[in-house]
Amino acid sequence: MFTRIGRAVSRHPVSVVVGWTLLVVVSAALVFHGWGAGGLFERLASGDVATPDSESGVVASMTTSDDSVGERISIVVQGVDIAGDYAGAAAAVGAAREKLSGLDGVASVADAFVLPDPASQQARAMLSSGGDGYVEVVTLDAGLSDKEIDAVTERVARAAEGAYLDSLRQYAPEARVYAVSPELIGDSIGEVVQQDLARGESVSLPVALVLLVIVFGGLLAAGLPLLGALVSILIGMGVLWGLTFVLDVYSFILNVISILGLALSIDYGLLLVSRYREEVAIQLDEAGYRDGDLPASADMKELVRRSVVRTVATAGRTVSFSALTIACSITGLLIIRSPIFKTIAVGAISVSLVAVACTITLVPAIITLLGGRLVRPSALSRVPGANRVLRAVGDSSSDHGVFSRLSHRVVAHPWIVMLVIAAVLGIMAAPIGSLRMRTNVAEYIPRDSAVRTGYDVLQNDYPALATPTISIVARTDVEGASGLVSDIGAMDDVAHVNASDLTGHEGMVLIRVLMNVDDPVGREAVDAVERIRAQDTGYRFWVGGAAAQQTDLIDSMVERAPWAALIVITAVFVLLFCMTGSLVVPLKALLINGFSLIASLGVTSWLFEHGHLSLPQTPGLQTFIVACLMAFGFGLAMDYEVFLLARVNEYWEAGHDNDEAVARGLQRSGRIITSAAVIIIAVFLGFVSGEMISIKEIGVGLAMMVAVDATLVRLLLVPATMTVLGHWNWWAPGPLTRLYGHFRQKV
Repeated sequence: MFTRIGRAVSRHPVSVVVGWTLLVVVSAALVFHGWGAGGLFERLASGDVATPDSESGVVASMTTSDDSVGERISIVVQGVDIAGDYAGAAAAVGAAREKLSGLDGVASVADAFVLPDPASQQARAMLSSGGDGYVEVVTLDAGLSDKEIDAVTERVARAAEGAYLDSLRQYAPEARVYAVSPELIGDSIGEVVQQDLARGESVSLPVALVLLVIVFGGLLAAGLPLLGALVSILIGMGVLWGLTFVLDVYSFILNVISILGLALSIDYGLLLVSRYREEVAIQLDEAGYRDGDLPASADMKELVRRSVVRTVATAGRTVSFSALTIACSITGLLIIRSPIFKTIAVGAISVSLVAVACTITLVPAIITLLGGRLVRPSALSRVPGANRVLRAVGDSSSDHGVFSRLSHRVVAHPWIVMLVIAAVLGIMAAPIGSLRMRTNVAEYIPRDSAVRTGYDVLQNDYPALATPTISIVARTDVEGASGLVSDIGAMDDVAHVNASDLTGHEGMVLIRVLMNVDDPVGREAVDAVERIRAQDTGYRFWVGGAAAQQTDLIDSMVERAPWAALIVITAVFVLLFCMTGSLVVPLKALLINGFSLIASLGVTSWLFEHGHLSLPQTPGLQTFIVACLMAFGFGLAMDYEVFLLARVNEYWEAGHDNDEAVARGLQRSGRIITSAAVIIIAVFLGFVSGEMISIKEIGVGLAMMVAVDATLVRLLLVPATMTVLGHWNWWAPGPLTRLYGHFRQKV
């Protein structure tokens, strides 16, 4: 199959390039313009990450489902002396209020000064507890579309910070205004995502390009993996744009998908271009060309075509198995109930498949069009001293070299190597016992933004308007809920609790609980959620809020984890058998990669929980990041496993004994694995320069996983275990061996 793909691409390279170009153009149009439906960045979601069919999901749905009332924007005002001059403040606010009430799309503007009784509970709720500010609640017209809500919200925010503030400052020169709403919070998070994405790629891509130039010794060859990366990311974003019509695509997912797309495209492009140059070198040697001599143009064209076919048949097969393995690793996220995991899974699987499709079609097509340019010595090789560096780290290799010598040393002492590496990984895994997972969308709001300042003021100075730590929906009336309200009020750390009829839901009560805790998803809040859920009230109630959502999300992960693991293990087992014809190799790979993954996750947790290496100290890792690290990290580990096993298996099937096959396979793939790992680590760490903590966590976590896997595991532990197992590495029952032989002929 892959031979046929290679032939088709080498015969019609222009058609392949044109087809991919059209696909990129369409994806770019969707991502940045949306053809009238809004571009991707405009369609991104923000807000709480609810788990369907959970208690917190029910609360989130019931408290946001009233379509008869328009969206609300809170205009938070500071620097106005309410306590000292209430009448003067009321007059000034009344004059400023007119700047907002006349805007198109605004249904009403309300504050404490328009209420008949300034001492009422409703009026006091809209006045700062410190007496130095108030909140203006702007309600938009009901029935507005998402696009209209965005437009009106922007208009209100601009007017609040402009004409409204100017009018108010005639009375209170020190007045400050902050507009807060779900849309504005989402916009601020989206801006950070775009900035982090641009910053991460501006750091990662140049570094990756420099390293690829060193590896390949030329700019043309180095540019091919990066071209594949850009194509894969853009088309992957086009897929995410389509997903926004059926799922909530959260803004921070973009960076996660971009990181994976960059990693896989560079890995695959590096392997394919290296294998192509290796195949060209073999054919030139067989044809008798020496010392850099190249055949005539017509002969070179045919040689390039044959090399492309052979490259796709070998390296193309390898990267395809790798991509399928990674896709299967990520598939486990699909069965977790939370939509965020389904979105990440679909986006990641899409970018993985696009990356491999690009690698086995677009990259070979461009290689064919470039002809012999990729094998001619580059200008860099003529720089004094550069040639020695290129020979040391370049992609050309023989069956004997530094990695084969390393393998022979491992072969001589396999048990010692296994015990030492196992001990090191065990120490690294130790912190996993104290790992805490957390989910708090409010942490994504940029700390230096106006909307974050307004949000914090609301939380601290307006208990009745603040986002409650815990929200409870009960099927009773206010009087019936009084017992539960009293019990909650008596709990430690509870600062404020009240009950009111739930708008739009007759016979239902909303209980808002504000806790005096530093962390709204910390241990105290989680314990409170568990104690409230254990209450026996005689009526049905549901507990929601940030801490409850975190609990439900983690519970859903734990509940579905065995099934996710079963899917991943089965799929990886089948794929590795189809690649190697062995049942032992897949089992060994699953065990070793799982151990490596836990060790890397332990170190990542330790780094962030204690703030080592100048990283921000956090009380735990984001829940969805832990899931992504497990899925992506396992996938990338299998990526390098496939790279190594593919070459070892080639030599084994060519008749070499096990130890020699391991040595030669490691020599041929070791430089590729090491080079790819160095580049990928640089790419991952480039995203650490961003502001969003979740991207820092996944960047550091994946960099750690790749570093551990490409050094301790792939270069030492795997050769050692393969040496101990000997010919048993390749064992399978007779019927399966015959099945593998039949499959091998087909692909």
